[in-house]
Amino acid sequence: MSLVMVLAVIAATLVGCVVLLWLLLRFALPWWLRRKIAAMADMPQNAGIAARISLVPAVQAWQQPVTARVIDDVRASGFVEIGRFVVPEMPTMQLWAGCHPQDGVAAAIYDHGTMPVFFDLVRVYDDLATCTVSTNPIHDPENVPPGSRCIADPAMPPQTALETLRAQPVAGNLLPLDAGNFESVFIELYARSIDHILSKQMPDAEAMRSVGARVSEATGAPVPELDEQQMQLAVDMQRSTRLAALQEAIVDRYLQSGQIGAREWERVRDRLAIVHDLLSREDAAELARSNCDIAAIDAMVARVLALELSPLDTFEKITAALPESQRLRLLGEVDHPLYAQLYVTSV
Repeated sequence: MSLVMVLAVIAATLVGCVVLLWLLLRFALPWWLRRKIAAMADMPQNAGIAARISLVPAVQAWQQPVTARVIDDVRASGFVEIGRFVVPEMPTMQLWAGCHPQDGVAAAIYDHGTMPVFFDLVRVYDDLATCTVSTNPIHDPENVPPGSRCIADPAMPPQTALETLRAQPVAGNLLPLDAGNFESVFIELYARSIDHILSKQMPDAEAMRSVGARVSEATGAPVPELDEQQMQLAVDMQRSTRLAALQEAIVDRYLQSGQIGAREWERVRDRLAIVHDLLSREDAAELARSNCDIAAIDAMVARVLALELSPLDTFEKITAALPESQRLRLLGEVDHPLYAQLYVTSV
């Protein structure tokens, strides 16, 4: 789903793999290590991966000199302008959106501060599955959600891309895109795309190096040279960032489910404990004993951890061994981005 996946990839890649590496190396290691990455000091900073985005109409100068030409080429293929937008959750991200009145498909051209300009042409079905033709230079097939397809070729011109999209078999009832629904559909497609990415196993050092290499090839910027200790710190930082984004996505899906009213939500929102299988067992154990005298149950927790159960099973086994008064209250469950249980702590 490259139309929205690319935003997720840019967030996870440029923010999670490059900017977070810079922040990590800049502040977490001794001063002598900071000198090794001094050349990266001017890179834009972001707090983390955007679990959800918004589109804000804007008219400002494009950041890349070729953006206007790419827009002209896309319009010459029959697309009409929907609008120009910035994405507040992703600094330096701008995009041009258009639709094809005849085909009902959308175009998005991405103007990013550091990435080369590229575009997506996307067909959307009424179940929000997509078929996309993209020139995304860092496309990763693993990030395409189930039920969607993406054909990626960085060298493909817009007219060829449109013909390629038209040649793909129609896999369902079409959802025509136009100025009336583009923003809402785009935002939901992004949410589904990032949910898919965040639901996967956390990246290890090899995966992060692979992503960094793809970004380096696309941008011409060198990959930071990290030793094993530095890379492990970067992996740990990326894991924390992804878990925070995953928690935000889980909460969003829970609120959409209608399981809780606005008044109750305001009362409990600051006392959430969210349990899922991308936590570590140790994290799950800490959540399970949030309402306890931790020292008093250390031996029991150690015995459960020694069983090497899944994080969810670890949480449930520890909870079952606690008095009722010390158990967290189950608030609800969600199945997306992954199965998760939401609890309320007493403090």
